[in-house]
Amino acid sequence: MGWLQRIGIVAALHRLLTTLEGELVAKRRAESTTSGSQENLHFGAGFLADYAGSIIKEPKVALVELVANAYDAGATQVAITLPAELGKPLIIEDNGTGMTAEEFGSRWNTIGYQRLEVQGSEVAFPPGVRGLMRTAFGRNGKGRLAGFCFSNAYSVNTRKDGQLTRAEVRQLTTADKPYFAEVVGTEKADGHGTTIELTMTRNQLIEDEVRDLLGTKFLIDPSFSISINGQAVRLFDLDTLESSVLDVPSYGKIQVHLIDGQRHDTDRRVRLRGITWWLNGRMVGMPNWEGLDGEGNYLDGRKSAAKRFAFIIKADAALRKEDVKPDWTGFYVSERIQAVHDAVHGHVVKEIGRITYANRKQAKIEALQEHGELIGRLPVVSREVIGQFVDMVQEKCPSLSPADLSRTAGILAKLEEARSGYELLERLANCSPTDLDTWNAIMKQWTAGTAMIVLDELDKRLSLIEKLRKLVNDPKADELHDLQPLFERGLWIFGPEYEAVEFRSNRSMATVVQDFFSTKEQSIPARRPDIVAMTDGTLGIYAAESYAGSGEMSGYRKVLVVELKKGGFVVRQDEMYQANNYSQALRKAGKIQAETEVVAYVLGSKVEDGLPELKQGYISVKPMRYDTLLDRAHSRTFHLKRKIEETQPATKQDAEIDQIVDSGVQMVLAFSPKEVGAIPKAPAVATEKFNCHDEGRATHNATTELP
Repeated sequence: MGWLQRIGIVAALHRLLTTLEGELVAKRRAESTTSGSQENLHFGAGFLADYAGSIIKEPKVALVELVANAYDAGATQVAITLPAELGKPLIIEDNGTGMTAEEFGSRWNTIGYQRLEVQGSEVAFPPGVRGLMRTAFGRNGKGRLAGFCFSNAYSVNTRKDGQLTRAEVRQLTTADKPYFAEVVGTEKADGHGTTIELTMTRNQLIEDEVRDLLGTKFLIDPSFSISINGQAVRLFDLDTLESSVLDVPSYGKIQVHLIDGQRHDTDRRVRLRGITWWLNGRMVGMPNWEGLDGEGNYLDGRKSAAKRFAFIIKADAALRKEDVKPDWTGFYVSERIQAVHDAVHGHVVKEIGRITYANRKQAKIEALQEHGELIGRLPVVSREVIGQFVDMVQEKCPSLSPADLSRTAGILAKLEEARSGYELLERLANCSPTDLDTWNAIMKQWTAGTAMIVLDELDKRLSLIEKLRKLVNDPKADELHDLQPLFERGLWIFGPEYEAVEFRSNRSMATVVQDFFSTKEQSIPARRPDIVAMTDGTLGIYAAESYAGSGEMSGYRKVLVVELKKGGFVVRQDEMYQANNYSQALRKAGKIQAETEVVAYVLGSKVEDGLPELKQGYISVKPMRYDTLLDRAHSRTFHLKRKIEETQPATKQDAEIDQIVDSGVQMVLAFSPKEVGAIPKAPAVATEKFNCHDEGRATHNATTELP
């Protein structure tokens, strides 16, 4: 063969190879387009761990997934061979529906397998199993990877439709795919079910823990049984089970079994949580929280408590088979069913509250700590109210966030700060401690809480008296800014008749008195136009209105004048005449009526010996030492407080409130100015107490907290 012929043959072969290569590339591209794969798609070494997550990282989760696969396959029995040491086989064998070779290949070789789309949410049972219903656990097929938690390879032997399929699954480290699953053989075989077997090389499990784990997750369904190493797992032998008997009047007793799943919080499977009804060894419907939809009982799968607890209700003694619907999906509505349901639901809520008390207590403390400074200033009864309120909110609104719980507690604390038991003392204003009949009649109408409000008010009054004692005889004390405001808050010091909140400081009368003095030495401060400032003291005027039969104001029935002299001042006859004269000026100016009673107290550190009370018509001027006035008020208040304490039992204190107050937490109240302005105002009477000044008079703030 010549060289030209040889060159021609080589050229022809080259063209043939080029054509074949082009056709092969085109074919691969076509196959790539059809299958949706990508030629350059690779899997990193950590892909499987990231994709499956805890399923191949946490051994308890992995084992639960393997058993859940059997549950979803309609199995009624699962037998587990659990090795006591590494290097031995782990076997999970069930009697579920099994798989054909085609079904295995489709499910194991599809990443992101969607069970709900392919098989639906309802479990299919093998031939011969009737009358059962289940909702499948699985959704995305990740559970099939659970074997990789214990080994790099496992085998699957599954029987269905007269065929046994043998398959091998191996974890890969190549970039082409994360694992390899293939059918290695098929043969004829009877029966149904699946067996997964592997050699456990890591993540050893303890048998007792596995029994408790699987029992609490699956045995809530009485149609599903589990054995480990040949011994059945029995629900009522579990350590986490609490049992009690609930008596339903007129219908009988039912057994309530509580499972607290907190010990196994790594489990992803929470399907079998809620209330499960058993009747004659069979489950009625599916576990759920339906019916717990009353106030404070909102439980569903989103709540942590709903994911944690399971209640099994064995109602054989209280319910009958005819109470159940034919398909066992639920009960017929009847008086019997309603009574049993109500009893069970009340018991469930109570039990969950009991178990979660520690968590609620901690949440309560954290909510109160943000307002520790404010709560510490409140009287005991107000603290008790706040503590009880937070308890109630936690019970009625269990899904309330910690931030909202704290805001709620803060709002109530602000409202309680404005609250006072002052008006309750009006009932005792004219009652002598020796008047036992009247005293007992009043106290019988009071609750312990009412008495606590009054006792708190009396404690504040005793504190006020002690504060005044430190100031009244001090020559450096500021009458305008120190003494007068304190006396204004404590008009009750002058006697029971001044308990009423109707005595209010009066700007227009103060103006008349200032005009009476008509000198530059006496003035009305711009910030307190209801007080007259003098060189040797201050003067405040408080008036109680009178009303005609029609209910309209007809003037003033009584006026109280409080003239406070500087520390060390001696009250003499001149001060008495002066007080009488400016009181007369009020009548002449038309500010009060002829029959209006005026009582003027002129208070000093000392009173001139033998100086009598001055009385002229409806005007009385009383000279008095500060100490004498305060001693009388203290004695009256102290004896009243002791009498109430003897009459009323002590109320129970709130432990969490006491903890916050005792800890001395000083935290800023979490309110913006806008939020504070949005707080509801106190009732009408309290609103008057906290108003500033209206036209012609200033509102007497008789019940604000001591500064």
